[in-house]
Amino acid sequence: MTRVQVPEATMSRSQKLGIITAILAMGSASLGFGYSAPVIAQNLERMTSSGALLGWLISVGAVMSILITPITPKLLSKFNAKWIMVIALIIGALCFPLYKLFWSVNAWFLVRLVQSSAFAILFVVVETWINQLAPDHLRGRILGMYGTALAGGFGIGSGIAVFVATFTGIESWPTYLIGGSLFLIGLVPFIFLKGATNVVPPPKEHAGFKPIIIIVFAAPSLMACGIVFGAIEQLIFHFIPVYVTRLGNTEHMGRMLLLVATIGNALFQYPMGMLADRVNREKLMLGLMGVAFIGPIFMVMAGDHFVLLGCLLFLYVGLATAIYTVGLVLLAERFHGPRIAAANAAFIFAYAVGSLIIPPVSGIMMDIFVPYGFMWTLAGLGCAGFSVVFVRKLMKKPRQNG
Repeated sequence: MTRVQVPEATMSRSQKLGIITAILAMGSASLGFGYSAPVIAQNLERMTSSGALLGWLISVGAVMSILITPITPKLLSKFNAKWIMVIALIIGALCFPLYKLFWSVNAWFLVRLVQSSAFAILFVVVETWINQLAPDHLRGRILGMYGTALAGGFGIGSGIAVFVATFTGIESWPTYLIGGSLFLIGLVPFIFLKGATNVVPPPKEHAGFKPIIIIVFAAPSLMACGIVFGAIEQLIFHFIPVYVTRLGNTEHMGRMLLLVATIGNALFQYPMGMLADRVNREKLMLGLMGVAFIGPIFMVMAGDHFVLLGCLLFLYVGLATAIYTVGLVLLAERFHGPRIAAANAAFIFAYAVGSLIIPPVSGIMMDIFVPYGFMWTLAGLGCAGFSVVFVRKLMKKPRQNG
């Protein structure tokens, strides 16, 4: 069913600057995180040869995200949002050299906790800012641009890691210093785009933990979107290089296939956001969840055929990660005004839950069912997400017809 386009007022210059600043800051942080994924994964594989340990390292970061996300609306109600973002970017940058300075698995767990906390805070503030400023008739496209910056940052960051590792080695100091500098790029728009509209702080009654929990239970299908995306993102960016090497390919081929996947991720976000402005958003989400279910099955059938696997991964990652972009559009459609900060925090909370629970399962599955346990985990995740969205859609029909 086609959505009716309702003409609305155009955005002011300060609103546009706010959206641009938010997107650029998040894109910079995504560069850093995308860069870190193959660097951390392949170094940890060399150090331990344990898929399960890699899964736990990813999930430990998610633990802090779960703890820090509910208090972010409270931070927004007390402090200037722009300064919160600046501090989060600086913390993310400083964590990179700490990985190299403290070269041990235990230390990496602690650094990952701090870096993930900064990233989670940035997520909530940026998405609250964009959803406050974006008009409904342009929301899908604006969030598509945000998703492109997010996904493109991961992709380009991974590509930079491939390039840097080729010349400096995956363990060198320059590799880690370059990673830290990518976060600092996000400070540039705060210097040159000072006229941007600031985030409207949420009132006290919408800034606590309780409003977030209420939203989690009020919108289970949206929370399922956050969980599925969080798990898929973490699994793809951290496990693909390891999965490819366990298929019998080289580390370089693993990094190249990750780059192909992240390019697909970046290219699909804006078209899916535009589509979300034109069609029934719930049906679109159901279709994306279907891809998340059947995509890994086709990739298992591709086996170690590198070119075919790359093509399938390109399509799967591009469409499956659009779950996040369309989910944000649905979130803003459902929750408005002072509730938007709590709603975004709830969505990131769900994202963190997916990042926490699924990677250790995938790591264990990969160690037991070498190497296809990774793909079976993705397929099971997609099946669960599809089921939740489908059942909730069925439950809505009687209420709408009645």
